[in-house]
Formats: sequence, C-alpha cells, structure tokens
Amino acid sequence: MSRERIIVCDSGLGGLNIAAAYFARPAGSEEKEILYFNAFPDVNLGFNDLTEPEQEKMLKNVFEGMEKFSPDLCLIACNTVSIIWGRLEKWFTPPFPVRGIVEIAAEGMKKFLLEEDPSSHVLILGTQSTVGSKVYVSRLLEKGVAQERIHALACPGVAKKLESGPATEEVEKSIRAAADRAPALPEGTRCALAFCCTHYAYAEKLWQEAFRKKWGYVPVILDPNRWMARQVTGKGVSFRFVSRIPLFPGAKENMPRLFKKDAPEIAEELKRAEPTPSLFSLKIS
Repeated sequence: MSRERIIVCDSGLGGLNIAAAYFARPAGSEEKEILYFNAFPDVNLGFNDLTEPEQEKMLKNVFEGMEKFSPDLCLIACNTVSIIWGRLEKWFTPPFPVRGIVEIAAEGMKKFLLEEDPSSHVLILGTQSTVGSKVYVSRLLEKGVAQERIHALACPGVAKKLESGPATEEVEKSIRAAADRAPALPEGTRCALAFCCTHYAYAEKLWQEAFRKKWGYVPVILDPNRWMARQVTGKGVSFRFVSRIPLFPGAKENMPRLFKKDAPEIAEELKRAEPTPSLFSLKIS
C-alpha cells in the first residue's frame, strides 16, 4: 500500500518547521512521505524581484516541477507564494490539490480575535511584500474584525537572516529594531503577534522578549505554521529536501541543529542537501 506524499513548499526554509511537525507525532497514525520543495528561483532572483505576471508564470513553473514527484497534496507554507497562488489559480490548475497558508492564517487570527480573546488586538508581522499587499488586513476585515484592532509591521531582511542562523546577534538586533518601529497602542491594550512569515517562528522567544520591552508584557504568539501542520493528519516516516539553489551561507551549519532532536530526518537531509538546477524552469517569457 503506497503512502500519501505531501509536498511542503516554501520560498526558502521557513516551512521546515511545518514539515517537522509531522515527525513529532506519535507512532500509530497514518504514515506520510514528506517532501520539502524549496521554490526560491535563483540565488540572484527571488519572487519579490518579479512583476506580478512574472510571479504567476514562475509559480506555474514550480508546480510543473512538482509533477515528477506525484504529490497527493501541496501545502504552500510561504505567505508571498500563497498570495501569488491566489492569482494563479484563476487561470492555472495543477494536477494535485493545493492549500495556501494565507487563508489558514486569516481564519486562525479571526478565531483568536473574535472568539478566544475579543478584546485583543493583533500585529501582523511579515515581509515587505506580504504586509504591503494588505492581504491579511482585507481578509480580517471581511471576517468581521474591526479595523482599529488590526496593525501591521513589515520586517525587511529578517527572514533571510533567520535562514542563515536563527541564534545570531544580527537576528536579535533586527528583531529589536522591528519592535522599536512597532506602533504605539492605547494604554491597557493587549496585542498578539501574528507570524505572517514562516521563518519568524524560529526566533519566537526573541520576538517575545523584544516586544516585552516595547509594550511591557509578553505578547501571545499566533503561529500559522502550527495551524497549517494540522491540515493533514498522519505521521511523517520519510523526508526529502529538494531545491534549485544551494542553501544560503550558514544554513547548512545552523539549521540542522533546530531539528536534531525532534525531527532528525530533516537534520540529516539538510546536511546532505545539494542543489538541483533542473528542478523547475526559470523561463517566464
């Protein structure tokens, strides 16, 4: 009997903690093959360097590259890629189901704000492109969350620094700088932090400490990575990592340490990771 094959796709390594969740589950549940597909196009070319039509064509290339692996499901962990998928799916359908993190994250935030803590605010933390798209603000407004309870903060460059080494002094400085730029809130307001970039969860304690100093309390973390991992039941029993590009400097040394205990399959695969330039096409003309 063949196992279900799940692709976890991200533009970078942020979604690895979603993949890791499948290996932390107890034995006895349905077994899954987990394939991590790094969709970062080229060391000198990311999705944010492309126009919207070019982004859609590039993501189409990515899906076509996935076909050779015959996945039963693709989970798009990347917020930027999920936003692009929302446009691409209007004119292209891959031969396997796809779920993006944006709607999962928006629904989780809505549940927290309207059901679990109706007096709290939320600060959406993300890349410049994710925050600039205002996709989460619009989704939350559509779901009935009041405008004054929604805040957003772009954190340029933090994701890439986290990928090279989550525990570095440079990462800590960047997170402190982000907290310093965060909006001031009315006295007595409690605000949760929503990680709308998969990389940010690697430094959860640093975010909480930086915002404790900013606001005077330890904020609740809303982590869509955890919500996405719950979308599929079953336990991971095999792991494979594929990427067009080599890992960024420092990643091969630092990232395996994060998974050595709870997901050693991922740690070992990252140590062996080599680029596959033919993974998907870069042609977008």
